[in-house]
Amino acid sequence: MTVRDALGVIPDEGSRSSTLWVMPVKSICGVIFVSEHVEKLASFYSRGLGIEFEKEDHGGLDIHFGTDIGTVHFAIHPPSNFGDRGPSRGTAVAFQVDSIAAHLDTLQELGAQVVTEPHDEGFGMVVTLADPDGNLFELVELTHEFAAQSG
Repeated sequence: MTVRDALGVIPDEGSRSSTLWVMPVKSICGVIFVSEHVEKLASFYSRGLGIEFEKEDHGGLDIHFGTDIGTVHFAIHPPSNFGDRGPSRGTAVAFQVDSIAAHLDTLQELGAQVVTEPHDEGFGMVVTLADPDGNLFELVELTHEFAAQSG
């Protein structure tokens, strides 16, 4: 079995070449945290990282908060919007910032716990934190070289 087979990559049916593959996913369009304390968690990210959320009420869902960061919608929903499933601990969201130091103290004062201390990962400095609900997130300070490529 190939890696493509194992990962479920779908071949382009219009292609004559067996080496041309098309990934069916076009983009990551949203990142959603599930929280019992939706307003409190939105306030944490707003006060800690300056993220401006809007209160959202659509599609028969309970009140939640969301915003667009670049082309990705970042939202915080109550468990009722996801079949009453609680927060997940298996995902981390990475936020690119100009300076980790500019945010770290404030985030800790607001209840964030440092999971891994700031360290160089080759493309820049990274610190992993847990928010007050236990969701993992990273602050990423790209080196000048990588920042120029991403933006």
